Amino acid sequence: MASRNPLFTAALACAASAICAVTFAQAPPALVPPPAVAPPGSLYERLGGTPKVTAFVNQTIDVVANNPQMNQSFDKVNLQHVKDMLIEQICSLSGGGCKYTGDTMRDVHAGHHISNAEFFDLVEVLRIAMRAQDVPLSARNELLEILAPMKRDVVKL
Repeated sequence: MASRNPLFTAALACAASAICAVTFAQAPPALVPPPAVAPPGSLYERLGGTPKVTAFVNQTIDVVANNPQMNQSFDKVNLQHVKDMLIEQICSLSGGGCKYTGDTMRDVHAGHHISNAEFFDLVEVLRIAMRAQDVPLSARNELLEILAPMKRDVVKL
């Protein structure tokens, strides 16, 4: 993997941690769906609101869950719940008006022994999925920057 600047690396780490955390959740689907229309000017709106966030989250989880080199942590996991929780978490973190109701990243990832490589592979899949949905670069980077601090709760060093 090529060398990256610290902000970019942190952003990638954060995105992966959010996805991984949501991935291991086993609870029923979120009861409160994201709003249909994002507040004007919010990061959630710039990410594309519910339709695009749903699309890039679904693509990310589907790709990772179907890749034998990346899906170890997704064994026996309710993938729809993972998707619902990640959509809710991104909505909450990006000003979309949602309240995240899932478990902490530390609790969700406990015992999964996720490596840096696995984490960064998942982040790369997320980046590709956001690009595929034409999410603007500035919005992608802002989301990754918000997610980056979660890496410390996801990766087992």
